[in-house]
Amino acid sequence: MLKLSKIYSNKENIFPTISFRDGLNVIFANVTKNENDKSSHSLGKTTLVELINYMLLKSINKNSFLKKEEFKDFIFYLEIEYSYERFVTIKRVVNGKISLRSLSKKEYISRLYDDEWDEKDLGLDNAKEQLNSILRLELLTQEGFSYRNGLRYCLRKQTQYEDTFKVNTSREADINWKPYLAGVLGISSKIVKDKYEANNKIELLKNAIKQIRLLPQESAQSLDAEIAQIEAAVSRMQLELDQFDFRRSDVTINDELVHVVSRKVAELNAEIYKIDQQLLAIQDSLNTKFSFDLNKVKELFSEVEIHFPDGLSNSYESLIELNQQMSIGRKTRLKISQKKLYENRVSAEFNLNESLEKQKELASILLQIDAFEKYKILQSKLSKEESRLAVLQERVAKLDTASSLSENLDKAIAVQSEAERVLEKASRVRDNNKMKRSVEIFSEIVDYVLGISAFFYTDTNRDGNLEFKIGLKDQTTVNDGFSYTRTLSAIFDFTLLVIHSDESFYRFCYHDGLLESLDDRVKIKLIDQMRNFSELFGLQFIISVLDSDIPTNPKGEKVYFKTNEIIRELNDKGSSGRLFKMSAF
Repeated sequence: MLKLSKIYSNKENIFPTISFRDGLNVIFANVTKNENDKSSHSLGKTTLVELINYMLLKSINKNSFLKKEEFKDFIFYLEIEYSYERFVTIKRVVNGKISLRSLSKKEYISRLYDDEWDEKDLGLDNAKEQLNSILRLELLTQEGFSYRNGLRYCLRKQTQYEDTFKVNTSREADINWKPYLAGVLGISSKIVKDKYEANNKIELLKNAIKQIRLLPQESAQSLDAEIAQIEAAVSRMQLELDQFDFRRSDVTINDELVHVVSRKVAELNAEIYKIDQQLLAIQDSLNTKFSFDLNKVKELFSEVEIHFPDGLSNSYESLIELNQQMSIGRKTRLKISQKKLYENRVSAEFNLNESLEKQKELASILLQIDAFEKYKILQSKLSKEESRLAVLQERVAKLDTASSLSENLDKAIAVQSEAERVLEKASRVRDNNKMKRSVEIFSEIVDYVLGISAFFYTDTNRDGNLEFKIGLKDQTTVNDGFSYTRTLSAIFDFTLLVIHSDESFYRFCYHDGLLESLDDRVKIKLIDQMRNFSELFGLQFIISVLDSDIPTNPKGEKVYFKTNEIIRELNDKGSSGRLFKMSAF
C-alpha cells in the first residue's frame, strides 16, 4: 500500500514537520486580508501538493518553486507506510541525489550518515525502480504499471478537477493514462494497449506508403523490361571492353546516332520553329487594335446629305463597346497562350541542347581512331548505364516495398478491427464486477452528497478507442458550475480508493481547494463521507481549506474541524504563517 506518514526537512525552523494521520487531514489557511492581496494567495497550501509529488519522485522543470535560489540547500524527507508497521523514507536533496531507507517503525532519520541508508546516491529513474519494488502495489505491477501511474488520482491541485478522468490538463497522449485507468476498473490494460498499438502501426504504414507514392509513378512491369534491356546492353558492353573489340559498339552507336538522336534533334528544331511562328502570330494579334471612329461616319453621311438616324448611332456605340470588351478577353487568352508557349520553348530548347551534346558525344566516339581513347570513352558510357540501372532497380525495390506495405496494412487493419471488438466487449459493465461495484459506489456517494442521479461508464469513440464518461439523468444540474465538476472528480477519486481498499493500493488522496464555492450542505456531506470512508477502509483524506470555506449548518453556526484533524495551520500575518516560513517566493 501507499500511505503518507510525515514530511520534513533539514531546516525545521523554515519547514516544520507535517505528520499525516488516518482519517481527515486538513491544511487550514486563515486569511484576514483582502483576497486580492498577493500574500493571501502565497501561503503554500497548493505548494504542499507539489512538494509531496516531488518527494514521490516526480521530475521537475525550471518553473518549479524548488528551482528558486531559496531552496538550493534544502534536503527533504518523506516517510511512507507501505505495509502494516513497515515504513520507507525517501531522502531527496534538492541539488543532489536520492536515498531510501526501510524501517519497522516511524522514525526521524535525517541525521543518518550516508552509509546508513539502504539505497543511496540514486538517480531519479533508479530511485523510482527501487521504490516501486519496495511498495509492491500488486494490482499495478500485475498490469505492468508503477506506483507513479495512479498518483494523478491521489494529488489534485485546484486546476485539475475539470477533467475527472485524465486529470492533467497538458496535451498528454491517451495511451499514457487510459490503459492504467482501465486496468484499475477491471478492464484489461493489455486490451487497451493492443488497440493503441494497432492504431499506431496503421499510421506508420500509411505514412510509409504515402512517402513512397510521392515518388514518380511507373509500373513495375515497365521498369523490369527497361532493366532487362539495360542489363543486356551493359553485359554486352562489358564483354566488348574485356575483349578490346568495339565493332559491335560502333554499329550500335551509329544506329543510335542516326535513328534516335539525329531524328530527335530534327523533331525538336521543327517544334521550336513551330512555336516561334505561333508566338509571332500572337504578338501581331496583340499589337492589332480595334478602330472605329463614329464621328467620321457621321461626317461622311453629312457630306453626301444623308440623314444618320439616332437609333443607328446607338447601335454603333453598342457594337463598339461589345468589340472593346471582346478585345480585352481575347488579349487575356492570347497572353495565357503566349506564356505557355514560352514555357514549352524553354523546355524544347533544353532537350535540344541535351540531344546536340549526345549527338556530339556519339559522333566523337565513332570518329575516335585511338583504341585506348575509345576504350576510356566507352568505359565512361558503361559506368553511366550502370548508374542508370542502379536507379531503376531502386525504383523497382520501392514499388515492391509499397506492395508489401499495402499487404501489411490490410493485415494491421484486420488486427485493429479485432482489437476494437474485444475492447468493446471487455468494457461492458454487466460483464465486469469491478466496474459494476465502482459505478454503484460512485452513484451512491453522488446521490448522498449532491442529491443527483449520476454514474460513470466507458464507451468507444468513432475511432474505436476507449472513452470514460459521466452520465447524468438531469444534465442541467452539472451545468450549474465548475463546483459540481470538482465534486464529481473528488468522488471518483474516493471511489478508486474504496474499491481497492482490500488490496495493495493507494490509501490517500489530497484535494487542494476542494470546498471552495460549494454549497454548505455539500461541504458538510463531503466531510462526513471522508470521515466515514477513512474509518471503514483505513484511508487518508487530505484537503486544504480557507477559513472562508468553513461550512455553516442550518442554524447558521460554523462547522469547524476537529482539533486533531488540522495537521497544519497557515495565515497571512507574515512569514511565520506560510508553509515555508520565509518571504513569499
